[in-house]
Amino acid sequence: MTIVRIQKIILDKGIGEHIGLHRVAIEEVKTVINSDALILEGHSRRKILVGRVGRRILSVIVEMTGNKLKLKTARDADEKERKTFYEYEQSKKEKENA
Repeated sequence: MTIVRIQKIILDKGIGEHIGLHRVAIEEVKTVINSDALILEGHSRRKILVGRVGRRILSVIVEMTGNKLKLKTARDADEKERKTFYEYEQSKKEKENA
């Protein structure tokens, strides 16, 4: 497991409005980023951080450069991402109980 300490989150002008179209708030994005999110490989060297915010499972798409993270978009996780995330959560619980 690799741990990356994010020192800076880059938010382009208009990103709050963009993710708002997906009914996601910046605070929800920060919750996922600061959680023990599942990290998947995305297109064009992007990463997909999948994490839980309350009952919602969100996918936060970012570009990572060193310890900087640039938010590209965020949305509700799709079916495949949710399934993978549930398996990830179950695996963590099993390790905790072992």
